[in-house]
Amino acid sequence: MSKFTRSADTSHRLSLAAMEEASRVGLRTADIEHLLLALTIDRDRAGRVLRRHGLTLEAARAGVAAQHSAQLAGLGVSVGEPDSGRIVFHETDGYTWSDRAGRIFTAANARGNAGDAVAVLTELLAEPSGLIEAVVQEVGASRAAIEHDLVSSGSAASIDEHAENRPRSSSPLAGTTEGFIPAPTAEVWSLLADPARIPEWEPSIASVAASPEGTTDQLGGSWRARATTTRPDGTELKVAPAFRRVRIGLLAREPERRVVWNLAFPDAPRANSRTIDITLEPEADGTRIRIAFSWDRAGDRPRRHRVLGFVLRPAYRVIIWVQLSQLVSGISRVFR
Repeated sequence: MSKFTRSADTSHRLSLAAMEEASRVGLRTADIEHLLLALTIDRDRAGRVLRRHGLTLEAARAGVAAQHSAQLAGLGVSVGEPDSGRIVFHETDGYTWSDRAGRIFTAANARGNAGDAVAVLTELLAEPSGLIEAVVQEVGASRAAIEHDLVSSGSAASIDEHAENRPRSSSPLAGTTEGFIPAPTAEVWSLLADPARIPEWEPSIASVAASPEGTTDQLGGSWRARATTTRPDGTELKVAPAFRRVRIGLLAREPERRVVWNLAFPDAPRANSRTIDITLEPEADGTRIRIAFSWDRAGDRPRRHRVLGFVLRPAYRVIIWVQLSQLVSGISRVFR
C-alpha cells in the first residue's frame, strides 16, 4: 500500500468516526478530542495501543467530559457538558475539521511521516494545547508510556499486520476491509445474525419481513425486504421500481464467528446481487470484524459490457471502498 493510499484511507476512516462523535453532542466541527475518540476505536495499531493503556471509547469520552468541565470551572462557568445523544452524522451535513485538528493531519503526512493512524496519534499526543495529554492523564494513562509503546511495537511507517495479511480480490466488484467494534462479540453477533436487524447497519435496506419466505429453516432461507427510498432527512431517493424489492438470503452461519448474507433483486433477475461475508474475532475491549463484499454478476455479459467494465474498473473500486466504509460505520454506530 502506497503512502498516498494509506493516508487517504486513514483520513477517511478517522474523519468519519470523529465527525460521528462530534454529531453525538450536537457539534458540526470536529476538534482534536473527537479525533482522539476516533483513534480509540480505530482498527489498526494506534487504536490497539490506546485501548491497551485504558483509553477505550467510554473511558476517553469520560476523560474528555471531565476536562471540558474543568476548563469551564477555571473560567468560573458551571455550565454542564452538552447532552450526549445518538450519532446523527449520517443524517445531517455541514461538518468540518477545526484548524488545529487539520494541522494534526498535515503534520502526520509531512515528509518523513507515514500518514497512518500511528503518525496521527503521535502528532495528536504532542499537540501544544495540552488537552489530549490531560485527557490521557484523566484516564490514568501516561503520554510517555503510550509513545514508548507506539515505537516499541513497530515503526510508525509500518503497515498494520492485519491489513498486510488481508486477502485482496482481483475483481473490481469485490473488496475486503476490517474494523474494530467497541462491543462484546456476542452482542455484535446478535446484531449481524438477525435478518430483522439488517436495516440498522445496511443503509440500502429499509425493512425486512418478520418471517422467512418459503421456508422455516434459517440457514438457506430467504426474507423479503424493502430498499431504502428516502434519505434520513425525509427527501426522496430515486430508486427504480425493479430495485425496490430485495430478497435477502442467508448463505452461511457459524455462531459468533461468521455470517454471510446475499441481497438480490427479484424484479430485476439480470441485475447483480450483493454478498456480504462478515467474520468476527474477539479482541480486547471489543470485536474485530472482517467484511468481504462483492457484487455478483448474473450470467455472462455481452462483450461491450466487459470492455466498459474494464474502463470503469478504478471507479468500481472507489464505489466498493465507500460501500465497505458504510458497512463498518453502520455496524459500529449501533454500539456507540
